[in-house]
Amino acid sequence: MRTVGLKNVVLGEDPTKVIVPITGADAATLVEELRAVRAVAGVVDVVEWRADHLTRVAGPDVLAADMLAAGRLVAAEAGDLPVLFTFRTAEEGGAAAIADEDYADLTIALARSGVVDAVDVELFRDEQQVRRVVAAAHEAGVAVVMSTHDFAGTPATQEILDRLGRMVELGADVAKLAATPRDAGDVLTLLDATWTMSRRTDRPLITMAMGQVGVASRLVGGVFGSAATFGSVGAASAPGQVPVGELSRVLRVLGGG
Repeated sequence: MRTVGLKNVVLGEDPTKVIVPITGADAATLVEELRAVRAVAGVVDVVEWRADHLTRVAGPDVLAADMLAAGRLVAAEAGDLPVLFTFRTAEEGGAAAIADEDYADLTIALARSGVVDAVDVELFRDEQQVRRVVAAAHEAGVAVVMSTHDFAGTPATQEILDRLGRMVELGADVAKLAATPRDAGDVLTLLDATWTMSRRTDRPLITMAMGQVGVASRLVGGVFGSAATFGSVGAASAPGQVPVGELSRVLRVLGGG
């Protein structure tokens, strides 16, 4: 397995890592959320900054300036915790719409800023822009988590494998896929595809089935090859996220700790 180091955290080796999103719409809320995360830092490995929740979304130049200022604040408050920058677009269930070129420019600006350790890049943005972000992030020494989110259902096993494989082809350091299960069978489909892909690639994977039906995948995904899971401190940023206290206890049991 090709591991991915984010400060003192290594994705791709045991134990399963815990990522906690922060979704503050202003600086004060971001600080409050980060302090809550720091209070349970022993069970949190990575902070995901969901920057699409910031309220001031204007033109690309203003947006980038606002994000860089907020990024410096997030980095300072996060301390030793690695920061994953994510601007989740409306098409992927995020809080804001943005043109593909502006999305790429913003993500590149944050990758080059020195305040984040990894950036999320959505698979289904314009391919030229995706490749541009990947190249710029790697040049800056920043890891790329490439992602896709299916809120309509759970793709078939081969489609899941194809999407994850395409991320690897495009240069992702970590390939991430989230799907929406209709029933337990869909959860099994996701876990089976995760296990199969983990045997085929040397890149860390992160997969999850969203919603209440998919909670089990967030708890046992590591057994099937998922390198990390997302938990919540306070309000959840996605359906089915488990509070980190409960999540940590389950992961310890699964890991034999």
